Amino acid sequence: MIYRKRGHTIRWEHGTRIEVTESGVAYEEGERFICEPAHASGMECGDRSHRFDSLRSGSVPRESGGSAAEKAVTAVTALQTAVVERWIAVEGIAEHEYGERTWSEHTQRLHVALTHKRERALIDQASFDTTHIQRIAAALARCEPEREAPPRLRLAENVTAALLPTLLELAPPNVRVIQTAGGIDGKGEDIVEAAKEWPNWYRPSYRIRPVKAPLNLRLECEVTELDPSRPIAIALLAPVTGLTLRVLVEDGARAYPATVRVTRIDAVSNERTWYPYGAGSFGAEMML
Repeated sequence: MIYRKRGHTIRWEHGTRIEVTESGVAYEEGERFICEPAHASGMECGDRSHRFDSLRSGSVPRESGGSAAEKAVTAVTALQTAVVERWIAVEGIAEHEYGERTWSEHTQRLHVALTHKRERALIDQASFDTTHIQRIAAALARCEPEREAPPRLRLAENVTAALLPTLLELAPPNVRVIQTAGGIDGKGEDIVEAAKEWPNWYRPSYRIRPVKAPLNLRLECEVTELDPSRPIAIALLAPVTGLTLRVLVEDGARAYPATVRVTRIDAVSNERTWYPYGAGSFGAEMML
């Protein structure tokens, strides 16, 4: 089978704007996997190039006063309460072809690293809404010395999303990690609801052979009501390590770093937002 991808991406990074247009093709023949830029083989994405070029002429969807990505970049770089150590905004359009199936996708990604004194908050999201980033920056600015994590705690949806891939094998018995139906996988198949023996394929790039993996994870628990009075972990201060999280806790007007070990999950909200962790995960506020 032959997989083809053609895409146009705009990337903003520390004041530099980069536009990239790329076409690639990958071949699978038994155990063999070959990939190369499409122009090297003379292959393009079928007869849909005129459609792609019309999308490219506008680059990405724009609003009055600039694109959503440009507005997010402006908001992040204008932050006064924390140092923006790193920020990357990416928006793109891609078209895919595998066998008889063709599909397209519009991608938004925002990565930000905020620092204050010795602490660094890590943010990865699939939208250009900066509301939560501003909240994290304000909490960092008033951050106190590290404390022991409170015995009862909520995790914000962005923190839960980063934890979900780990919970695949280590989830407590009162919750379920499920692949959410919707969208198309790396081999042009519909992504279906699944809880075990993952039936779909993940292809992060045409340069990488697709592998069977759970896509668009979500966490379900019979208890969905959360106590809003509990302190909440609003950001990661380090990458997730197993079931251990180093987080920024917001407790009323106070904010401080703490290390949390997930040993139980009391409740998980039904309100979810998709985040670009692994093959995708739907973060939902969680109560420990």
